[in-house]
Amino acid sequence: MESTVYNSLATKVKKNLLDRQKEELFGLKDFISNKFVIHNEVELKKLFVKDLKHVLEQDNIFSLIQSFFDLETHLHLAMDKIDFDKSFINFDEFYKNLSPVFMRALLENSHQPENSMALLKSLREALRIALEEELVQLEE
Repeated sequence: MESTVYNSLATKVKKNLLDRQKEELFGLKDFISNKFVIHNEVELKKLFVKDLKHVLEQDNIFSLIQSFFDLETHLHLAMDKIDFDKSFINFDEFYKNLSPVFMRALLENSHQPENSMALLKSLREALRIALEEELVQLEE
């Protein structure tokens, strides 16, 4: 009886460790590389939110943009491999939200055309705001 209890406990601990490692380490890129399987919408949403948060960690506007495009590519490739409903994840609202925020950033910096650093900072902030809005919508 004791060996059964210990075997069950060891299996449970190992499974919890593997689940935690999957949550911490894997992203959409890893799914595309067949390192694991996404079983449902909840798992897909979790991975997408994790990857989106990683994009938001970028300090440089060019790194932020590149990370976003990488995420968009990974999302499209992942969508091709998934059989369940995935219509809830797309960037349509993101692009709708980004356009006016970008225009506002350009307008606010139009009086200082020689200050390219301020413009880049404003554009980065506009991109960050649009990405955070996307994240909030996903987490609701």
